[in-house]
Amino acid sequence: MSVLLRHPAFILSVLGSLSGLVGSQLIGGNYGAAPHPGIYLVLTGLWFGLVVGFGVWRFGPTSVAGAITSVLTTWIAWEAAVNVAIQIDGPLFEATGASALKSYVAGLVAGAVGAGITWTGAAFHVSSLRTRLASISIVAAGAVLGLLLPMTNTYDSGAVLLIPWQTAVAGLLGLNMLPLGGRGRGSSAVFASDG
Repeated sequence: MSVLLRHPAFILSVLGSLSGLVGSQLIGGNYGAAPHPGIYLVLTGLWFGLVVGFGVWRFGPTSVAGAITSVLTTWIAWEAAVNVAIQIDGPLFEATGASALKSYVAGLVAGAVGAGITWTGAAFHVSSLRTRLASISIVAAGAVLGLLLPMTNTYDSGAVLLIPWQTAVAGLLGLNMLPLGGRGRGSSAVFASDG
């Protein structure tokens, strides 16, 4: 049991859940006005970035630079996803009129964009993440859970989206990192499950 509690998937899932909860409450300011591109909900992306940065530092090569760039990449992923969602749900398809379908498409695409950029930033530093299985599973989970975007309006809470999305993406990042006992710190071993 203690081995499972120390596995990167468990640790990062728990931290992702906490990040989603905190990120839905302490969101930070906006620098821009929708529907125009801008920097939105600044702290929400930072909280999740800290989770991913910790994972890269703890379960990848111990590198402060790797952790910092993962935090920044994850924050950029958040901002990119928010801006993609705003554009799809707003001016990009304005001629189609108001539609629930637009919100689902916005969530699907934004979830994939956010997860894809987050994976890229982490995989740059953790070689075991550089597999097709890891990239596809993380991006697919981000896209599917992005479908919860319309529920954030229904329930007037970002937690409906942030908690499951960040839990799953962080957990899948951890699942695709080698367990603590499976390698020495800084090892470049890659899972054999992907050729």
